[in-house]
Amino acid sequence: MSRITFRSIALLLIVWGVATALSGQAAKVGAMDSAKSKLETVPVTLGGKTVFASHANEDWSRTEGLLKWSTITEDEGMLLDFKLPGQHAIHMQGMKFPIDAVWIDAQGVIKLIYEEIPPNSGQVYPSLFSCRYCLELKSGFCKKYGVKIGQTLTFGGGQR
Repeated sequence: MSRITFRSIALLLIVWGVATALSGQAAKVGAMDSAKSKLETVPVTLGGKTVFASHANEDWSRTEGLLKWSTITEDEGMLLDFKLPGQHAIHMQGMKFPIDAVWIDAQGVIKLIYEEIPPNSGQVYPSLFSCRYCLELKSGFCKKYGVKIGQTLTFGGGQR
């Protein structure tokens, strides 16, 4: 007959704690993945790099934006499509990570770039020019890939 010792109970508690923590992380990743997968993605190429951007083209999706995401990679982004050119703005209230924000007119020309916007700053970042889109990217993307004002980006399939 085996004997239950303090050491075996402690080991079981450690294993249970690790398993619980890992399942919690999996749930968080699953929730993040579902937040990312709600929207159709569109390939967007700028600075010689193509990202697959979640296309936020409805009021609810533009309002939600990246708020439910816990991370962002260089290969993904959020394309806020305001449908009509105008002066629009984004905010960082509730964001969990910094981003670059690229304001784009209806012809795909980059009009303004905000680099390395800190998360949850309470600041508003306006387009300042007539723009249709705002592409939100991983912080540092624009610097790394040489994205500049005046460059033209391309959308997958040539559709805007």
